[in-house]
Amino acid sequence: DAGLMAGMVLVGSINGGQASNLCTYIAKGNVALSVLMTTATTVGAILMTPFLCKALLGAVVPVDAKGIAMSTIQVVLAPIAIGMTA
Repeated sequence: DAGLMAGMVLVGSINGGQASNLCTYIAKGNVALSVLMTTATTVGAILMTPFLCKALLGAVVPVDAKGIAMSTIQVVLAPIAIGMTA
């Protein structure tokens, strides 16, 4: 089914690492590394999502890079900055 394949490609190419930062903190792991990897995969998703969709599905999926960047700042970086200054 083409719809199922498209859904799997999209879900597989978009990161979901924000919750891993909390899990890393609770497990007393390297939170700085976890945040770095979350940010890196988010930036990578901006470029790789359209590429993978074109390569695997033959269609281009538009990506809102500005929206993703703002979301990353609000969800990942801002809480960390506030926590470091408190």
